[in-house]
Amino acid sequence: MDGKLELISLKGRGRAEAVRLMLTFAEKRFIDSRLTLDQWKMKKKREGLPDDTKLPILLINDRTKIVGVNDISRHVAEQLNLYGSTAEHRRSIDDVIAALEELHKGLTPIVRATLIKNFDERRELWNNFKNDQLFPCLKNFEHQLAKTAFLVGTRFVIFQISWADIALIEMLTRFQCCYDSFYLAHFPILKERCNRFESLPNMRPYIQSRPDSHF
Repeated sequence: MDGKLELISLKGRGRAEAVRLMLTFAEKRFIDSRLTLDQWKMKKKREGLPDDTKLPILLINDRTKIVGVNDISRHVAEQLNLYGSTAEHRRSIDDVIAALEELHKGLTPIVRATLIKNFDERRELWNNFKNDQLFPCLKNFEHQLAKTAFLVGTRFVIFQISWADIALIEMLTRFQCCYDSFYLAHFPILKERCNRFESLPNMRPYIQSRPDSHF
């Protein structure tokens, strides 16, 4: 994956953080441009982008634009050999990403309450989301990772870290940072995997220096 890369997103970690983690893990240099909503509106107007253009955007060599976190993530994962080595691996990765996508949809009202600083509503929404959607899903991942080092692999092809693992770790640590610092105590295997990944020599400097975020 050669050439100049610029990741444009809103301020905060958000789902673009998984892209940052993949690029950092693979030691690929990129420009990390984080904008406020007003800055993004001005940039769209200045560059003649359609009003409905959504962030994040990956700009490659100042020419090619990939829009949307899933399309960007898939492209980056393919380029960095994080999208599996077989069709079966890719289907398994897609299944994990689809499960995470459903969780992110459920998180939308919580993000909205955060942005308007309605913290009482956010607390209630988070507790409902955690019990009804998040914990049942995480129990499955906890059970799966009790038997394997990574989420994707077969008895014929070695398990290895993939987009699925990094996307899951990103989501878990973002929820821990932004919404509930204690919830991972219910999932010791997932917590250990997050800690191990963030302690890798190529990850630790980025993890320690990234800005605080509320979403």
